[in-house]
Amino acid sequence: MKKSTKSTKRRYIFLLAAVVLVTAGWSAAWVYGRSVLADQLDLQLTRMAGAGLVVSCADLAIRGYPFRYEVSCTDMRSRDRDGTAASLGGLHAVALVYNPRHVIFEAKTPAALISPMTGVSGNIAWETGRASLKFRENALGELNAVVRKPEAAIENAVSAGVFSAEKAEVHIREAPDLAGALDGYVSIDALKLVSLPDLLDTVDLRGSIRIVGGTVLLAGADLATLVRMNGEDLPVRLDLLEASMGSSSVSSSGEILVHGDGTLSGSVALTLGNATALLQSLKPLFPPKDQTFALLESFIGSLKTAQSADGVALITLPVKIDRGAASVGFMPLGRIPALFPAGM
Repeated sequence: MKKSTKSTKRRYIFLLAAVVLVTAGWSAAWVYGRSVLADQLDLQLTRMAGAGLVVSCADLAIRGYPFRYEVSCTDMRSRDRDGTAASLGGLHAVALVYNPRHVIFEAKTPAALISPMTGVSGNIAWETGRASLKFRENALGELNAVVRKPEAAIENAVSAGVFSAEKAEVHIREAPDLAGALDGYVSIDALKLVSLPDLLDTVDLRGSIRIVGGTVLLAGADLATLVRMNGEDLPVRLDLLEASMGSSSVSSSGEILVHGDGTLSGSVALTLGNATALLQSLKPLFPPKDQTFALLESFIGSLKTAQSADGVALITLPVKIDRGAASVGFMPLGRIPALFPAGM
């Protein structure tokens, strides 16, 4: 009986010792991982500063013991060599110890942006803003971000606007069927132009593109650099760009080239669904005595329509884009702004 009691005590002692050793080992590994993470953060901030982007973050802390690494900071600010400045209320990032390449981010409102080169400035707020980032060896592999109830006030030298939406999403990944190609998808639900109260209907936006060779953007290259790498003409496949307003819609798809000066060229098919109703929804945007609305109404009425499977009247127009100038036949539609300044 005494032998059995001693054996039981010995097993408890061995078990306790094992628990202590495992806990001590795990704690040491967590502390070591924390030091590596801190060094990497310092290294990345130094690299960004060397590349012309200075980022600062107040109250930077690394917590989360024992199973996570949680990096948080407040009053995050950045400024690049062109003078573009941005700020963020705070940032919180979480990664599990056993899966450090998958990081969940939460951004804290508010955010602000000032771009002297483009003359654009804005303030943004939201209810929640979260992103999931999956990293590979030396680059980002996939990004999924969702912002709920965003509100933005954007202005430039000639105009200003206040916008709100129910939800905005961005999804970026390497194409599963073509190595090196980048797939991107963006959506905005119930977008409302708050600064134009006469425009009653909200707009749902959807966009999907593919850029061959675009995964270098996930490794940190900017769009202007990628265009230069492709001989000043970068092909982009526009799978879908759609805006829906009530029962009406505008959608386009086609092949586009991004030139070295940031302008676009290409051919796209523009499809209008319930064009007459769409034009009536947009009528509040036209000045009362402006004849543009009457001209557009006459032009749309003269176009040939087709019926979709669900009975929607469709008008399809071939749109040509030449260095940013869009037109249908001899009729100009306007100019698409350059995606980046020439020589960037």
